[in-house]
Amino acid sequence: MTKVFIDKKTDKFDNIGNIISYIKDLHELVNDGQINPLTAIIFLKELEKKSKEYKSKIDDIAIEELSKYGNEGTDMNGYSIKLKKAAGRWDFKHIQEIVDAEHKLKELKEKHKLAYSADGKILIEDTGEVIEPANFKMGKEIIVLTKKR
Repeated sequence: MTKVFIDKKTDKFDNIGNIISYIKDLHELVNDGQINPLTAIIFLKELEKKSKEYKSKIDDIAIEELSKYGNEGTDMNGYSIKLKKAAGRWDFKHIQEIVDAEHKLKELKEKHKLAYSADGKILIEDTGEVIEPANFKMGKEIIVLTKKR
């Protein structure tokens, strides 16, 4: 197992700077053309995935530890750390009036999307109703990584 070194006096990671330097070096090597940027993206994606995986494994233990500090939380390593409840969610699936309204809204949106698909021209239905096209904002290009099995 790789050792993570903690300074006993400050409770800080001794080698966090090494990890940050490594990532900065990776960026510099890509900029200098020494490493394929796609290889770097794959590496960083794997690092991000593992970081999230292990953070989630530590979260419950950290919440338990943080609960010892009360509502004020604590300050550590330049961070203020507090417990906070995530936003709750309302559920309306059992209220038929809302289910019906959401269904109507979905149909209405589809109608306006269709008007957009007609080269942005305002469509007039058989009833004489004018359908104004919806606005569409193109998304930016992103990199999609899919691990082959």
